[in-house]
Amino acid sequence: MSSKQPGKQRKAQFNAPLHVKRKRIRARLRTDDPELAAIRTVTVRVGDEVEVLRGDFGSPNSAKADSRGKRLGQARGKSGVRAKIVAVDTGTGTVQVDGVSISTADGKEEPLPIHASNIVVVTLDDTDPLRIGRILERAKGGRAE
Repeated sequence: MSSKQPGKQRKAQFNAPLHVKRKRIRARLRTDDPELAAIRTVTVRVGDEVEVLRGDFGSPNSAKADSRGKRLGQARGKSGVRAKIVAVDTGTGTVQVDGVSISTADGKEEPLPIHASNIVVVTLDDTDPLRIGRILERAKGGRAE
């Protein structure tokens, strides 16, 4: 049995192996596909199309460099940046989305890491047909039909 102590829970999360941490990087799935209607969350992968919901890039004004969201007094919108995932960092539990970058002090553009809870998966990457099959099988309770 695992511990109920919060400190031990945090330590277990931090010291977990990478193959376990990868499975914890999950995000909500919002799709119109009737097959995937029973699926609530999915493990994010490179190539999935996501929408940023929270943070400065969750604002519809975030495409303009001079007005990036709530910090600069801009109004919050219903939807934000919608693009594909470029990288998944299993160590920190963050993802990098195409087009979401921030300029550094020396003028370089650097990708901004976004936590998986602040995005919604809109379209699954369909290059791996086994992935969608496994997701559907898991939703049915592991029964193969």
